[in-house]
Amino acid sequence: MENVAGDPHYQDVLKMRALDSLASTKTYVWRTTAAALAVTVLIMLVSAFVLAAGLKQISLPFLTSQLSVVSINTAAGFLLATVSLALQCTVVGPRSVIKYAGKLLAVLLLVLATAALTQDFMGSAGWFDMVLSELAPHSGASFPGGLHPMAGIGFIFSGTALLLLDFRFEKEQYVAEYLAISLLFLSAIPLLGYLYSVSAMIHMVYATGIPLLSAVAFLLFGLALMMSRPRHRLMAIITRHAPGGQMLRRSLPQMLVLLVALHWLADWGTRQNLYDRTSLPPLLTLVDSVLVLFIFWRAGGKVDLEYGARLQSAAELAEATALLIAVSDNTNDLIFVKDYQDRLIFANPAYLRRLGLSWELAKYRRSRELFPLTEDADRIDQDDIRIMNGGVSETLAQTVQLPEGIVTFQITKSPWFGQQGQVMGVVGIATDISERKHAEDSLKQRELELERTIAQRTALLRELANHMETIREEEKRAIARELHDNMGASLTALSMHLEGVYKILPENAHWQNRQGQMKSLLSSLVATTRRIQTELRPNMLELFGLKAAIIEQLEDFGQRTEIVCKSSLPDEDITIDRRIEIAVYRMLQEILNNVSKHAHASQVEVILDIDEDRLALTVRDNGVGMSQERFENTSTHGLRGLNERATYLGGKVRFAAGKDKGTAVVIELPMAVPVQSSGEQAKA
Repeated sequence: MENVAGDPHYQDVLKMRALDSLASTKTYVWRTTAAALAVTVLIMLVSAFVLAAGLKQISLPFLTSQLSVVSINTAAGFLLATVSLALQCTVVGPRSVIKYAGKLLAVLLLVLATAALTQDFMGSAGWFDMVLSELAPHSGASFPGGLHPMAGIGFIFSGTALLLLDFRFEKEQYVAEYLAISLLFLSAIPLLGYLYSVSAMIHMVYATGIPLLSAVAFLLFGLALMMSRPRHRLMAIITRHAPGGQMLRRSLPQMLVLLVALHWLADWGTRQNLYDRTSLPPLLTLVDSVLVLFIFWRAGGKVDLEYGARLQSAAELAEATALLIAVSDNTNDLIFVKDYQDRLIFANPAYLRRLGLSWELAKYRRSRELFPLTEDADRIDQDDIRIMNGGVSETLAQTVQLPEGIVTFQITKSPWFGQQGQVMGVVGIATDISERKHAEDSLKQRELELERTIAQRTALLRELANHMETIREEEKRAIARELHDNMGASLTALSMHLEGVYKILPENAHWQNRQGQMKSLLSSLVATTRRIQTELRPNMLELFGLKAAIIEQLEDFGQRTEIVCKSSLPDEDITIDRRIEIAVYRMLQEILNNVSKHAHASQVEVILDIDEDRLALTVRDNGVGMSQERFENTSTHGLRGLNERATYLGGKVRFAAGKDKGTAVVIELPMAVPVQSSGEQAKA
């Protein structure tokens, strides 16, 4: 137990509890101040009412005719005193100016009370009487000075206390508190006189007694003076959350009520001749002894209960603290607590080891004093402030520079709340994830290298595909040239020879039919050869450009398939890259072949749009259409060829369903092929 109590962590826990106790004390403080203001306002209202009634000569049931002027003067004094106290308790507006006005009213109260007492002791009329006569010319005062001497002394005590309300001398001694206590004892004398019917205590060596209302008002005002400053030394004992304050708040009112009640009963017994008055002192001594013994016994029992509860609480706290310390000391995770000013108030050994500091050197240090790099400390402070202001826990990753090197932590930070719900600081638990971070970085690096390799291989494959496409075009061009030069010449020669043969054939019907069949077969062979030659080598594209080639291709497609072909082409001439032209021609050729084989369409529309740097070729048919799965399946040679051609040339192909039915294919390509090496494509 002693080892735990001497541990610095345990001391920090006690400090946390002290902060919570301070918050509870603040609650008693503002309640006490509010009660003081309430009593002050009550006295102020009653005084104003009595003063107004006296000046207007209104008869009140609780004032006798001989005390009317005294009541007016006393009411005026209480009005000055309560307004002065209320101003000095104000916490809004220009406090210094309002407080200064309250001090001036206290000085005025002192001057009037001193003047009244001076005139009363000297037995002569002075300026104070003239002021009173002007205020109430028909009242007829009983006192030479218009004020009961004890009331004047009470106002002098009140005015002095108000003037010195916040003045103190050494050891936190406040003059106003002692003056307020004196006022309470002074007002208690006539009150006890009224309670026990003792005339001497009511008159207090004067011909006329002090009114009961005045005595009650002085008692309440003395209490208000005490409660208006609950943080001063004597009142602080009551308003503190400590056991002494709790005991006083519970026992003091009960003790006073019991004491007064028992004494009054003892006095009532003598007045009723239940026993002789000479028996009263020993009876009162017995009553006081029993009462004091009961109060002390009860207080001792409460102290004993409080002490036992505190011992049990301390033992439970020590056990819980020892458990927490065992957990925090034997874990590799970093555990720390910071206050609202971002100072370190708790750190487990793992945290201190990582910082390379002892607890004595790390205690109450801020982030900039704990971490080598300022940017790390500032980032940590910003996270702490955000979490405390938001009041919500967060889990985040932080990379910081420590004496051992760069370390990455996964930290869970939560706001630390006090008993009243206020944010006291931040609590954090950090786990070292440096190895996992390194593994993730290594994996990402490998992924980047793999992506680079794939990009390089893809670029090489595209270049190979482009090379093969170029070779195919060259082969098609060579075959077309062979067909034109050899096959075309041979067919022409054959046709010429057959014309000579036709002349020597017999005129009978059999040979005439053979002649027609040979001519038809030869014409079909020539047309087929010309079509194959055109498909292999689009002469129209080479001679007249893309527009003419598209028109020729559509005318030929319509003649072969009997599908109605429509076109929408730009009016102006088109100047684009040679490779883009041949790619558009071949892609349109592939799309039309697909339409003839699969679409079952009766109409095809081709639209060519040209802007500054791109062209778009749209082919729509009214056929049976394609499903979405078919659009997304690029494994077939036709669709894959379209995508590969467009991608290599820096474009793209989109497939979509038509408005009513059929399929729409949109090809977007640049006007010129982008110049890009294999390495640049890999980086891209």
